[in-house]
Amino acid sequence: MGEWDEVGQVDVHRQGERFTRDIPLGGPVDRLQLTATGGDVLCRHVRATFGNGRSREVFHGTLREHRAQPVDLPGKERDVRKLSFQCGAVHDRNATIRVAADIGRNRDAWRRNPNFNRLWAKTFNWGSELVNDWQYLGAETFQGRRDSENRFAGFRGRHVDAVALKPLDANARCTRVVAHFKNGRDRSLDVNRGDLMRRSQYYKLDLPGDNRNLENLSLHCRAVDGRRVTIQIFTSH
Repeated sequence: MGEWDEVGQVDVHRQGERFTRDIPLGGPVDRLQLTATGGDVLCRHVRATFGNGRSREVFHGTLREHRAQPVDLPGKERDVRKLSFQCGAVHDRNATIRVAADIGRNRDAWRRNPNFNRLWAKTFNWGSELVNDWQYLGAETFQGRRDSENRFAGFRGRHVDAVALKPLDANARCTRVVAHFKNGRDRSLDVNRGDLMRRSQYYKLDLPGDNRNLENLSLHCRAVDGRRVTIQIFTSH
């Protein structure tokens, strides 16, 4: 199986306010999944429109918060051009449906889409200049709306050229990240100048030129628009 890329999101309102909302897709997919954040979501239907112009319902029911729900694509039909949602939040607060795709061997078809650079290129780890050759190392999860500190110790003194952070589940803000090196030195790293880190985008942290043997990172982060955020950690060598 391939990796999941987030291809869009749908904001839904409180129960009883159901409107049809559409998100485009940039090409064929191997699999699709939906995940609710901010609360459970009840969908009267989710419909897929395919490249041949046909459409059909691919999901109806309740999306449980933070629980990925596979989308039932029919047969060999994988050229999904659009998803249409008629859904509402179960509780008296707004929620969001995140749409993720396993694009697999269809990347060239997505790159040929005229909207690729505008809608998806910045969030996919497909070898752009920003996210070239990143290797996934691990993740830390932060709960609540206030800064908390987690220490990621998965480097074990290895030589790395750069580190990247990628928030999942929600937008995030990291007010402080400190690198601890094998020689005992510490160095504070710039994290997007303290600005908002958008969910599913990569943020590169430049290491000082004379220190490359990284032991661990101390991360002071919080979720901005959710109750929790998982921050993935990548390295390049």
